[in-house]
Amino acid sequence: MVNLKTMVLAVLVVVAIVAAWRFWPSDERAIRQQIAKIEALGSKASDEKPVESLLRARQLAELFADPSTLQVEHANFTGQYPRKQIQERIVLARGFYTSAKVSVHDLAIDIRKTDPKTANIRCTLRVKGEGKSQPVADVQELSAELRKIEGDWLFAAVTLVEVLER
Repeated sequence: MVNLKTMVLAVLVVVAIVAAWRFWPSDERAIRQQIAKIEALGSKASDEKPVESLLRARQLAELFADPSTLQVEHANFTGQYPRKQIQERIVLARGFYTSAKVSVHDLAIDIRKTDPKTANIRCTLRVKGEGKSQPVADVQELSAELRKIEGDWLFAAVTLVEVLER
């Protein structure tokens, strides 16, 4: 009887340790959640109302530090911008699509050991949807620096490179 109790207790301890390790908040998990927000908020349903679109653009802009450095090579768009201008650019970009699905692939996260409040990410960003009159598919390489500001991981610098031009 004692052996059974000891074994059950040991199993419970192991399960508790694994659960704590798996579900304990980590910086990498927080960064992955920011990327998931980009996928969710960047996507656009065909029946999305203009007010919804503005709200999503604002929520996307809140993922950026104020100001942030943006470099979009195919659009010749480079500079440091406050959140308000980033939000305006997001509204314009989303306006090109009647519907869109944003997905992120091959995500690599590198949290700097010398500065644990700074991380670099690389991933492939895919946008597939409908433009004003035709299907649209766009693939870009995203490289970004995130900084932990007041507990949140925010995009401080973002570079988008058209994959076919690499």
